[in-house]
Amino acid sequence: MNKKPLLLLLAITIFMIGYWIPEDRHVPVASAKSYKGNPTVYAYKVGGFDAHKGINIFADQGAPVEAVTSGLVIYSEDTTRGDNSVWVLGAKWRLHHYANLGTVAVKPASWVKTGEKIGSLGAAKQAKSAANLYYSIRSLPPLVTGWKAEQPLGLDQVFYVNPHEFLTDYQNDLKPTQ
Repeated sequence: MNKKPLLLLLAITIFMIGYWIPEDRHVPVASAKSYKGNPTVYAYKVGGFDAHKGINIFADQGAPVEAVTSGLVIYSEDTTRGDNSVWVLGAKWRLHHYANLGTVAVKPASWVKTGEKIGSLGAAKQAKSAANLYYSIRSLPPLVTGWKAEQPLGLDQVFYVNPHEFLTDYQNDLKPTQ
């Protein structure tokens, strides 16, 4: 009996299950502050040599950092030198990256629920800036419908979800309509 068609069917089924899992959203730092007088709590930089593909969320050092969405912790680093980070594989095969953590409260291969504490806010050691969480979202399958030729990231952009839009669209959905 040829097992290749069964293995292919199993792989496709596992891939599709990743899209069927609901993707609920939660703001990672509840006590976020505005940045440089801007009413938004996010700083997002696209383009240039040191382009960020994520956002910086500013808050007080030691503030709790919570999971934006449920998922499997695939990597966590908790070292004495700081700059700790956590990677969570969530719904739609998206990797949620939390960096600049002071402490990490989760272990690899553990499941986190939306809003569960994954660590506390620290400050980036290489940059002398206010305490902030660097948060980015990478998509494992390319998001070809989101490609815009005029944007500076080129083909890189099909593997990134704009976390600012991801979080603010969710927050706008929560606001009561008038």
